[in-house]
Amino acid sequence: MRHARFGLAAALLLAAGGAAFAQGAPSSGQQQTADPAESAKVDSAYTAACTARVSKELCGCVVQVANLHINDIAERQVFYDYMMGDVDKAKAQRAMFPPEKSRVFNVALQKADSMLKDACDRYKTAPAQPGAAPKP
Repeated sequence: MRHARFGLAAALLLAAGGAAFAQGAPSSGQQQTADPAESAKVDSAYTAACTARVSKELCGCVVQVANLHINDIAERQVFYDYMMGDVDKAKAQRAMFPPEKSRVFNVALQKADSMLKDACDRYKTAPAQPGAAPKP
């Protein structure tokens, strides 16, 4: 169930970013460089919430993807909200972005989604089989 949410969050990221990307969002849009202290604060909060649900490795991989593709603190928080399944919260925050920031964020989401599949899917574990006895 937990991993299904992660997959759903990744699918939502792709769907949310796909519409603007298809409308011709510029691929050369640049994001602001993040303040390292602010990034660390947001990353730590996400990691704490994430590791309560899924593996530390998977959460760390998501943070690495964010470090590569999502520099803006507000955008990073929206990304993490999507990843945690807080879709309504993420959509509300994202709706406050100006159009240009939204286009740049959509491009970053496209790149992040691709990298999530390539780099992070290997950390997902198969869900337990119903009726299977736990291993000691």
